[in-house]
Amino acid sequence: MAAELMEIEVEKRETFGKKARKESVSKGMIPGVVYGEGKEPVPITVDSRRIIQILRSEKGMNSLLLFSLKGTKSKRHVMIKDFQIDPISNTLIHADFKRIDVDKKVKVKVPVVCEGMAFGVKNQGGVVDIILREVEVECLPTEVPDKIHVDLTPLKIGDSIKLGELKVAATIHLLAEDKSQPVVIVAAPKVEAEPAPATEEAASIEPEVIGKGKKPEEGEEGEAEEAGADKKEKSKEKAEKKK
Repeated sequence: MAAELMEIEVEKRETFGKKARKESVSKGMIPGVVYGEGKEPVPITVDSRRIIQILRSEKGMNSLLLFSLKGTKSKRHVMIKDFQIDPISNTLIHADFKRIDVDKKVKVKVPVVCEGMAFGVKNQGGVVDIILREVEVECLPTEVPDKIHVDLTPLKIGDSIKLGELKVAATIHLLAEDKSQPVVIVAAPKVEAEPAPATEEAASIEPEVIGKGKKPEEGEEGEAEEAGADKKEKSKEKAEKKK
């Protein structure tokens, strides 16, 4: 515990809002609030560099801290509850902390880290599908793991590791109700169906053109005109005989 516990000196804050933030930033500090354990919230200022250091550590927000109030002998165990980043400057501007009783269990989310190359990937062309990247556990604050390791090496295509199969210490309780839920699966590669090739018969068929009428072939048009002229001439001769 001593190796992991970080002690940080904080100051009680008397100003609030934008004024508090401006004053704190000028001193390399950020405003924060300490909540929980049935006590009134306490506004504080804390060294932003120390909080950034904690957030970037292995445990991150699950780190157990020891706050000591400047000018007093008061000390309190806390964990980071929430924090705010300025979207423009990308700097830490505020943090909230929850009081922790080291003798009481806490509920936290721990990252799942997959290690090794699965047999199904190396020898069968499979792919790893990670379903859960973090799981919720309950344990004492001093026993929160940095991460939960998963060994992929023996997994073949179709194999999976379920929540109930995760290897954690006996003092750590997995909170998920369904222990059969997969955490990671080695799946078969997806094969895209190729388009069916066009057959020779389909390729040789030309689209049918529907016309308004039959087009006369070469020579037919002239024959039709001559037949019409003969008919008119015969009609004319018959008319003259009648006269």
